Amino acid sequence: MAIVSVAGILVIPFWWLFSLWYCPEYMRRVSAHLTTNALEIRKGVFMRAEASIPLNRITDVRLHDGPLMRHYNLRGLKVETAGQGAGPGASESNLIGVVDAVQFRDAILRRRQQVLGAETTTAAPTQAATPSDVTEIRDILARMESKG
Repeated sequence: MAIVSVAGILVIPFWWLFSLWYCPEYMRRVSAHLTTNALEIRKGVFMRAEASIPLNRITDVRLHDGPLMRHYNLRGLKVETAGQGAGPGASESNLIGVVDAVQFRDAILRRRQQVLGAETTTAAPTQAATPSDVTEIRDILARMESKG
């Protein structure tokens, strides 16, 4: 146990020097662009990731921050989407260190609402069920109940 402690103490200066380079480099490479139909996100220093999230799939955009982030007037942005398979609390994308996050979130949600509004106006109108359709459905259900 003492060996691990001594080794950990020796690593601290190297880790600190690495973080002096890494943190600014990471912040330089993080970007999010709102296009007409998608939110495009790029991030990463060693392992780079690019994502294009269609606005019609976005279900929620959440803001988060901690004491250190509040001190530097930064916030995080979590983009949640329909059909994401990671489970509760997970997000499609998590951006940390967003400046003017409230305005960016509001812009995403406004643009999303425009896209969803355009989709509903171009969708084909649905036809209402006629009384004969309802009667036919009732008869089919009655036959199913009698068999099962």
